[in-house]
Amino acid sequence: MKNTKVCIYVAWLASMALCAVGCSSKKTDTTISSSLPEEVSEQIQWVNKGLEDLDFVYHHFSSTQDPNDLLKLKTIMEDLSFEYDDEDLTPEDLRFCRQLTIRMDSALALARHLIEQKFQMLHTSLVSEHDHLIDQMVEYPLYLGKGSTLFLDISSQGSLTARLYNADSRQLIKTYSGSKAVADSIPILNSAVYLLEIVPKGSIYVDMDIKQGVGSIDMLGQTKDIKTEEIEASASDFRAQKINGIQMKPVFEEPRKVTLRSQGKAFFSGSSRSVVAISIPRGASDLLYSLRISTNEGDKSTDGEFCKEMNSSYKKIRFLGLPIYESQGNKSSLIRELLNANVPPREEEAYCNMYVFTSQDQAKKFQDGVPVADLKYNIDLSMIGTQSCNGRIPASGRSTIYLGFENERFRYSNYLWLEVISSVPKTEYVRKKYIVE
Repeated sequence: MKNTKVCIYVAWLASMALCAVGCSSKKTDTTISSSLPEEVSEQIQWVNKGLEDLDFVYHHFSSTQDPNDLLKLKTIMEDLSFEYDDEDLTPEDLRFCRQLTIRMDSALALARHLIEQKFQMLHTSLVSEHDHLIDQMVEYPLYLGKGSTLFLDISSQGSLTARLYNADSRQLIKTYSGSKAVADSIPILNSAVYLLEIVPKGSIYVDMDIKQGVGSIDMLGQTKDIKTEEIEASASDFRAQKINGIQMKPVFEEPRKVTLRSQGKAFFSGSSRSVVAISIPRGASDLLYSLRISTNEGDKSTDGEFCKEMNSSYKKIRFLGLPIYESQGNKSSLIRELLNANVPPREEEAYCNMYVFTSQDQAKKFQDGVPVADLKYNIDLSMIGTQSCNGRIPASGRSTIYLGFENERFRYSNYLWLEVISSVPKTEYVRKKYIVE
């Protein structure tokens, strides 16, 4: 009996609203006065169009009970307004505008009353994923308003654990452990960013429908996007994640400046060869170097900035989701990106040979002028005729590495600025920051 009364009431409410809308549209089709100011006439046409849209949505909701119509009604209502200056109108036009205002206000009041009675039907979809294969933890940040309700509908082929956090207050709201299905409704007590975490047991397929039921009609359609950033954190921070990072420090306090005499000048004085010994700091897995070569002995403002710029690039690049640092095997993506972002300035006419020695004896023979063909050096890391460059030298298990430089040109001397930094594996912590847009 109670449901019958509600249906009769809703039908009456809709019919009253339709009457208000229909009467206004019929009236305005034939009675817009030519004496009305242009801006008022345009507003009247806009109001009539809005009332016609209300009429259509009312009919559709009456026949289908589609909850999305409630959101459409709210959108139309927010766009409907009618303002005019009494002093600009004739008595007849003023009476017409007041009558239209009354019809519009009546239709809006009836529409709002209908929405207030039925808005609980409308659920906003927040996450909808089906047949989604996951093999590790996934998380979904959600902005939920106070007074709303979060509806969870999760099913899977295997076992999973779901957790809901208030990311702003850093509190665990609810846990669903070892389940194949989660079906629940959770009242939201505070407006905040919430975090839904899904942890699968193995690789499983998951279906998810996460929806929000609003707490008032003012909340209809007010979804907010969330931007996620990864920032540095400490081990004790909320949901901090441990990652493999690196720590970079300069091996030399200042750039090592080397002069390589030309072959012609070295015949009389100086040398066209030079060796720089690099002591490897304890725990370092790699040496990263920057070599600037010039035919001019003048310094540049960028000299001595290699370590600073590499650390600056590390902070920018590290949080773009690149693979974690790999201390063994091939060059890691992270190190490669860092070096690519910090290439020293090059001069077309400035180049030399660089040899990498791991033996002090071989390095000394190079310095003493023994032909390179008779020496043992790392051919993979050495370079012939290189311009300004940078690179990575694996350092694990060694205490010293020697770089040998040679100028084979007969006329021109070369000037070198060598900067070296050590790369030490380091445990770091990061966490995610959620920004409501």
